Amino acid sequence: MITSRPGLFAFFLMATGPVAAADDITWLVNYDAKGLPAEPWSVSGQPNAKMEAGGLRLIDDGKECANYRAAWKPGEDDEIIVEATVKVTSVTGSQAKKTASSLWPWRDGAPVSVLVSDGRHQEGLVLFANQAASHTDRFIPMDTTNRFHTYRLVIHGSDMSLWVDGVRKVQGQGAFWKPAESPEAFIQFGSSAKTAMGDAVWAGVKLGVRKSSSAAAKDPIKLTISPAWDIPRADLRQTRPYLYDMGQGLLLMSVAQGPDAFYEPYGLLKSTDAGKTWTPIPGLDKLDTTPLPCLRRPDGRILAVSRWTRTQPDGRVTGKTVHLNATATSFEMINNEIILPKQFTNESKGDQIICERHIWNDADGGATMVVWSRKAVKRPDGRNNTERWSHLVRSTDEGKTWTYFSTIGPGGEPAVCRLSDTEQTAVIRGDRNSLMKQMFSSDGGKTWTKPTELEVGKVLPDLVLMSNGILACSYGRPTSCLMFSLDGGKTWSSHHVISDKVGFNYTSIREISPGKLLYVHDAPAINGRMVEVEKAK
Repeated sequence: MITSRPGLFAFFLMATGPVAAADDITWLVNYDAKGLPAEPWSVSGQPNAKMEAGGLRLIDDGKECANYRAAWKPGEDDEIIVEATVKVTSVTGSQAKKTASSLWPWRDGAPVSVLVSDGRHQEGLVLFANQAASHTDRFIPMDTTNRFHTYRLVIHGSDMSLWVDGVRKVQGQGAFWKPAESPEAFIQFGSSAKTAMGDAVWAGVKLGVRKSSSAAAKDPIKLTISPAWDIPRADLRQTRPYLYDMGQGLLLMSVAQGPDAFYEPYGLLKSTDAGKTWTPIPGLDKLDTTPLPCLRRPDGRILAVSRWTRTQPDGRVTGKTVHLNATATSFEMINNEIILPKQFTNESKGDQIICERHIWNDADGGATMVVWSRKAVKRPDGRNNTERWSHLVRSTDEGKTWTYFSTIGPGGEPAVCRLSDTEQTAVIRGDRNSLMKQMFSSDGGKTWTKPTELEVGKVLPDLVLMSNGILACSYGRPTSCLMFSLDGGKTWSSHHVISDKVGFNYTSIREISPGKLLYVHDAPAINGRMVEVEKAK
């Protein structure tokens, strides 16, 4: 492999023709940062570009984004290798006063990025100040500004692993997924951003191929995805869906109806035609007390709990429990109390305990619900910080009182799945570094392993153990995705983008018949798809 340091780049020039390197890579396109990019590179836009001691400095100041592109010819069954050595100075978000993490790269472009296409699919690398990422859902938390780093993409079939300074950081199964915009194979670097701005120094970019030592791994999961259908609402915008299968042909869905703020209103909808059409339940629409988690109880009634809670003058945290009849045509609403240890419970005005979507019946006749706490705390240096923790709470009085059972781990928006009477797994939203976290319990949720970071992110994971033994996880932002595990979540061997359209990109799944997932997401508005899931032969 060619090794190098910034300022000492010695890439083979295009003029010498393809050259095989020590690790059997034949480099087809090279930019060595000894001057402005020339043939075979073409320029798009009017780049703010100048040569510095370290390489080519490209500044996207918001006036006009610009990038450099070169065509190449892919071979049959070759692995594609892309390397870029870059030092990032700064990256802004896609909206005024927004951080860089607000970028949806397929929609917004990106000010510091590499894009590669083989004429069939395209993907690449997006560099933020605090992370390297694919355009879709793979993230590497790191400081991209402290020095030059060499990033490598290894593309093999539909897989794309991501390496930093010679170390593989992302396995990247299914990451090279997006259909190509044209049949021309190309590599591109620079800015494609519509609004976001960035500044980086490029010490070199190159693309090559090598013969693969093995055939591309086959996806162990076969999906058949139906066309999407809209779930319209004429009088307001609905986002962030939460699905529940009540059995007996009844589906419920809680949806946000506000501006993504505390105490925004929600609506509870029901469907009796497998999610094709939905109607709001009278009296549980456009309210901040509308329930979120819903559970069919052994006696046939439905137990549901409001998302939002309120801190009372005496320090108690209260919410609303709703008891619906078997067909969800009538209900009664009562007050409840949620009791967590002092270090997690509300103390200041901005603190909140939030009831999340997963809830289940217990063998003793009670019920367990997933919640998460959001609490302001003081750091040792005196600065304010908001801590988020996910928990289990239990009720033995039909939802009047919910008492603390265990703490799952750090972070909010948890999804919890029972794999057996004793085994559980949880996936929690990616927070500041975007990566979702996963924990396991082997004692029925009493204790949990330390969190491990997944290579994917970011928001509102949902978990379903399907009747065929496949564990499914939906998640979103900046696309709407599904991943699958054949070993109870120990490994996630199948990743799929369901939609690259943009919204909140909150997702929800439920198995409504054997092997069939109802998949609902809100990009650009709430819509549904049927996803048939089977093990590949």
